[in-house]
Amino acid sequence: MRAVSVRRACAFCASLIAIAVLPATAQATSTQSEIDAAVTKAVTYVRTWQDPASGGIPEFGGDWAVTALAAAGVDSSTVKNGASPSLQDWALAEYGSADWGDEPPSFNATDYERAILLTHDAGLDPARLSAASNQPAQLAGRWNPAAGSFGEPSTNSTVFGILALRTTPLPNWALAPAVSFLRHNQHDDGGWWFPAAPTPADRAQPSEEDMTGAAVAALCEAGVPAYDPDVAAALGFLRSRMVSATGGIQYHWGGANVDVNAWVVSGLNACGIDPQSAAWTSADGKTPVDFLLSLQVPSGSEAGGFGYEDASSAGLYGTQDALRALAGAGFSAEPASVRPAPTVSALALVPHLLAIELAPGNVRICKVTAAPGAALSVVLAAAETEARPAGCVTSFSIAGGKLTSLDGVEPEGADEAWLLRLDRGAQEAAAEQPVAFGDLISLRIGAVGGAGGGSGPQGPAGPQGPAGPTGPQGTTGLSGTDGGAGTQGPTGPKGDTGAQGPAGPEGKQGKRGPRGKAARNAEISCRAKHRGRAKLHCQVKRTGRR
Repeated sequence: MRAVSVRRACAFCASLIAIAVLPATAQATSTQSEIDAAVTKAVTYVRTWQDPASGGIPEFGGDWAVTALAAAGVDSSTVKNGASPSLQDWALAEYGSADWGDEPPSFNATDYERAILLTHDAGLDPARLSAASNQPAQLAGRWNPAAGSFGEPSTNSTVFGILALRTTPLPNWALAPAVSFLRHNQHDDGGWWFPAAPTPADRAQPSEEDMTGAAVAALCEAGVPAYDPDVAAALGFLRSRMVSATGGIQYHWGGANVDVNAWVVSGLNACGIDPQSAAWTSADGKTPVDFLLSLQVPSGSEAGGFGYEDASSAGLYGTQDALRALAGAGFSAEPASVRPAPTVSALALVPHLLAIELAPGNVRICKVTAAPGAALSVVLAAAETEARPAGCVTSFSIAGGKLTSLDGVEPEGADEAWLLRLDRGAQEAAAEQPVAFGDLISLRIGAVGGAGGGSGPQGPAGPQGPAGPTGPQGTTGLSGTDGGAGTQGPTGPKGDTGAQGPAGPEGKQGKRGPRGKAARNAEISCRAKHRGRAKLHCQVKRTGRR
């Protein structure tokens, strides 16, 4: 059993006690119609920032407005002025360029995470932006296998790496090392701070409320249930930071503000928790949603925008955070429509994300490049010599047209085989399947016939088939990109040699948010209201986040 610190256990217990003692009659003070009206006004405010020439929203936080608008149900292809480029056009031009497909991947991991989240929400396929630009593959090239993180180990890059990759066909089992990284770096008070916390002294330091909200979202998106002790402890920490009079979440470096509260509400949304439930209603009858609504500028040229700590003036960064949270999203949302991927030349070399599970929790992720339509063996051969990071594929064998060994690991019995899933397709025995442009490649050992469930809880098995002809096997819960690190449920009986039942539904896709480009992160006007240490910290934190 995993050890739990005394302080974290206390935080977990406190969260349960808080739920138990809350009045059953507590009611949210903000109605859905009020929330909907605030969302509509915020959308109008955000759209005023669009640059007609490029279609983008260039001010600080403007790129993240793509995810906020998607959360509000706005199709980015329609966000434009007449015949000028749309917001979707801007996203494709920005992230589909060859610069974003550099080899080896040289940008920060959070840059690729941002690219994945923004292009996905803009209605583009992040893996098929162009022949050169496959952003999930670029992020895979920054995988840190020693830490189970992305790039330089940090809570921030790992949180948004999970959120970004949950928008892709990557199975949940491939995120097990990143989930373990977050668990190990959780602070004793139940929360997280954006740097890694590898030592006991680091974990004893106070947590940050906004990063804790994002970490909670990442864990839930990876399939960790809200009742998991680590998630429950984090929720207890956040609840302890509520200001009763306003419902706002107090910030460690200053007062309650729009960004912290929006990130916390988005974390609750990602976990399926109502931010206006009794558990999140203060003794004064206020919720974090009430606090967010109190920050919306009611009139004037900035009407509809959200202020940092009050409604005296609006800022784009805080508005996009608040809009996404009030629209009910985590850190990303499904786009209203998806633009068709471009066609590529058969002579091109295109990147792929390759994920391999050698054993539960023993995962390798890398970027590999091959011609579109190349056979699996050709892709694996390329990975032996040119994968990023190196060592993803050290050896493989194909016999009788099927993959029989990978990195020295072979199936243990005749009822097992190396199984392949390309993108969101069906899982099948790995052979010489052609790998199409942009396909995400997942390989693991499993039962012949391909039960596709990940490491999350398995759904109930179906009834036993009748004697004689084979009876159907029970359905498998949460296939492919399914549930996270939960325990597996019991398996029901199956027919003698029956064909496997259909795979269960895929797990919920994730949301997003790595950091903005360095040139855009030099100044945050909302921080001007702080003094002393809080001002300096907040400026540095914003330049190093998302």
